Amino acid sequence: MSGIKKPVKNYNRYSNSLKRKIAKAYISGQASYAILAEENGLRDKTVVKEFVKWYRRKLELEPDFDIQPEMPENPNILSEKELQVRVKELEKELHLAKLKAEMLETIIDLAEEQFNLDIRKKSGAKQ
Repeated sequence: MSGIKKPVKNYNRYSNSLKRKIAKAYISGQASYAILAEENGLRDKTVVKEFVKWYRRKLELEPDFDIQPEMPENPNILSEKELQVRVKELEKELHLAKLKAEMLETIIDLAEEQFNLDIRKKSGAKQ
């Protein structure tokens, strides 16, 4: 032999609970392949298709497969990736809130100038 090695593919391994959760979501009609792939950070929808095939095959071979207890997920514990996504969402919301506040301040300034009114409440004003 010439010593040429066949390339070995590096497959990602996913937990059975993740595969089961995603397959059940698809089968119950909660979402499409593409949406489930995007929501769970998978490469593409073909991975979800494989999960569904795996799940159906397991149910055929082991009818009690779906009865196995799943590890309860603690909703308070998020992965580092999920935390980073959440931080980005919150930063975006904060940025939009600051823009909205600035816009409202500008509108009030313009209204006060154009209509010669005091719109803002003055401290110490009688109620």
